Amino acid sequence: MIDTDLVRTFLAIHETGSFSAAAKRVLRTPSAVSMQMKRLEEQLGRVLFERLPREVRLTGDGETFLTYAEEIMRVSEAALARFTQPALAGVVRFGAHEDFGIHRLPTILARFAASHPNVDVRVTLKESKVLRERFEAGELDVALHTVCAFDGGAGQLIHEEPLVWAGKRGGRAWQREPLPMALAEDGCAWRKSALKSLARLGREGRIAYVSENGKAMLAAMEADLAITPLPVSALGPDHERLGKRHGLEDLGSYQLRLMQREDAGCAAEALAEHVVESFGPRMATAPVAAE
Repeated sequence: MIDTDLVRTFLAIHETGSFSAAAKRVLRTPSAVSMQMKRLEEQLGRVLFERLPREVRLTGDGETFLTYAEEIMRVSEAALARFTQPALAGVVRFGAHEDFGIHRLPTILARFAASHPNVDVRVTLKESKVLRERFEAGELDVALHTVCAFDGGAGQLIHEEPLVWAGKRGGRAWQREPLPMALAEDGCAWRKSALKSLARLGREGRIAYVSENGKAMLAAMEADLAITPLPVSALGPDHERLGKRHGLEDLGSYQLRLMQREDAGCAAEALAEHVVESFGPRMATAPVAAE
């Protein structure tokens, strides 16, 4: 029989992209996580992860096992919920940033549906400024938004991570004057940190590309047309962290905060708990969506 603790750790590594980040999510040490994967690979007789310098990736056998792992956890969580939790029903209005919704939300919703099949979740994907406005207007029950760490904000802190400038590896965009940037619309925490940083340095910048979609900003950066702010954990092998030698500085930290209406009911509270649990400890370093 496959131990569900091993399966849970396997999924955490896949979702976070590293053993250290997965360790924080499952509340174990990195060495314990490594031992768990060794046990699982020995039990299956297959190598599940390819260990690279900056990340770990699923092997072909790992990709095949992923489908089984997700089903194992879905059935396990559904069974546990069926016999240990009171049946919940109703509607929850949940808001999150579009990029977060694309990358992390499907897994959260799948697990929540397995635990609470009678709860309908109505999802709104918008930029954080709009999410805050709709939450304050009573149009959302639960909302996940981003803020600058130096500003703070409403809601429960569930993730905090350093923010840095990123450019194409070996690119020249950072050398251009005024400095071309790919940023989100006004109201974005990452944009605010970026513009404050340039003002401190006395460096002239030009907002060359504007989008609420993180993939669009990454595309501009990877084409060497602009630089863009990114969380440290989101830096890929084709990205270069830009700092002092490029005439720039790190951008501080950003936070993900979860807002929940007090009168939203038990279903909203249950969904909020699923979101928080998906990040593990509040100082997580897993990849997150672009703001």
